[in-house]
Amino acid sequence: MKRNLLGKPLTAEEVITLEQMSKHHPFPDFRRRALALLALNDGATVVQITQLFRMSDQPIYNWAKGWRTKGLAGILTGHKGGRPPKLTADMLDAAAEIARAEPLTLAKIAARVRDLYPDAPSFSLDRLSAGLRARKLSFKRTRLSLEKKETTSPSKQQKTAWRDIERRPRQAK
Repeated sequence: MKRNLLGKPLTAEEVITLEQMSKHHPFPDFRRRALALLALNDGATVVQITQLFRMSDQPIYNWAKGWRTKGLAGILTGHKGGRPPKLTADMLDAAAEIARAEPLTLAKIAARVRDLYPDAPSFSLDRLSAGLRARKLSFKRTRLSLEKKETTSPSKQQKTAWRDIERRPRQAK
């Protein structure tokens, strides 16, 4: 006789909950856990589940034990997320304040954030852009100023003034 790793068969409500979780949970590892528990309930062996998911058997035993001891809460623990973000919420808040203060390019905003947080890890402009957009900030590149730069060539007025000076008769000393 096969032992039931789940302790007892799942109720209809538990099956519906696990089916919905296997389809709609935002994290794929939780979806996989729900599918494994449903497979155990349907009579699949641990070996069959490990072959299906291409993983070792220990996590399946851990999920079954979590289900037996704590129910649904027992399989919803353990998601570690991934690596921490390089741009923290404080850094993004500072970038948002800098962006609101004056029109700057994304690179200049990033430079000012790096000045404020010199010990922070390097971050990409794409991450900064996504963080500012998440804070409802949109920006366009700053265009070159329309004012003309000083040139070394004489202006029209200067040219006409020189011509007038050159056309005047020279006075003898």
